Amino acid sequence: MADSNQIKNIAIVGASGQVGSSVLKHLLESPKGFKITVITRTDSQATFPSSVTVQKGTYDDAKFMEDAFKGQDAAIFALHFSAQAAQNGMLDAAAKAGVKWLIPNEYAGDGMNEAMMKAAPAFAPKLQSRKHIEELSKTYDGVKWIGVATNPFFESFLVNNSKVFGIAAHTATIYPDAGRFNTSTLDRIGLSVTRMLSLPFTDSSNPRASLQHYANNFLYTSSYCVTQSELLQAIQKAKGESEADWTVNKDKTVKGSIEQSEAAMKEGNFQAGFALVG
Repeated sequence: MADSNQIKNIAIVGASGQVGSSVLKHLLESPKGFKITVITRTDSQATFPSSVTVQKGTYDDAKFMEDAFKGQDAAIFALHFSAQAAQNGMLDAAAKAGVKWLIPNEYAGDGMNEAMMKAAPAFAPKLQSRKHIEELSKTYDGVKWIGVATNPFFESFLVNNSKVFGIAAHTATIYPDAGRFNTSTLDRIGLSVTRMLSLPFTDSSNPRASLQHYANNFLYTSSYCVTQSELLQAIQKAKGESEADWTVNKDKTVKGSIEQSEAAMKEGNFQAGFALVG
C-alpha cells in the first residue's frame, strides 16, 4: 500500500544536465521506490534507464507539458541557464496539472539573502520564479516551492578552470578579507534533493524532518566549507606543487572587487554581475 504521507511520483525537466543527471541517479537508487518521469525535448538524444518514463515534446507546448505533469507529486526543474525564461510557462502547466511540490531552477547562492539577490542580476529570474509560484498558489491550492541553495558547483568551477574561486590554471587571486565559503559537488546536490524528497509530508514528532518544513523555503547543502588558501593548498598538495609553482596575487580585496563590479554594472556591463555571484 502506498504511503499517503510520502511523495511517490516525481517529474524531472532537464534530467540529462549536470544537476538533473545527479538528481535522477540518486532518486533511482533510493529505497523509497520513486516513480520517475523525465520530460525532455523532442530532439533530445539523451537516453535514460528503462525504469524511467520519458515524455518528449516542446517546453512551450502548454498542453503537452500539462499532460506530462499529470499524476506527479513533485516536479524538479534542472534547466540550463539559457532555458530559464521558459520555466514560468512550465510552472503554470505543472500547477494546472495538480503538482503540489515545485523545485524550481535554483542551485546557486542563498535566495533568502536579499542583499545578494539585489546585487547580482543573474539571480533575478530565480526570484521571479519563486514569486510566480506563490502567485499560482492563490489559484491552485497547496502549490509550494522549495529552493535548493548549493553555492558554486565544486567540479564545474574548479576542475573546469573557472575563476569563481579565484583559482585557475596556476594563477590565484587570494582575497585577504574573504572568509570561508561553501561549495557543493554535483553528487552531493543529487543526494541532498533525494533525501529531502524522501521525507514525509508532515511529522508531528519532528516537524523539521518533514517536507512541510521546506515549503516556500530553502534546502541548504554543502560539500566543503573552506577558505581560498585552504583550497589552493589542497590543489598544490594533490599535484605535488608549491606556491612557487603558482602566480599568487594577494593585492585585491572582496570589498574593492564588489565596488568595481557595481561600477561596471552602472555603466551597462551586466556581465559584471556574475563576478558578484562569485
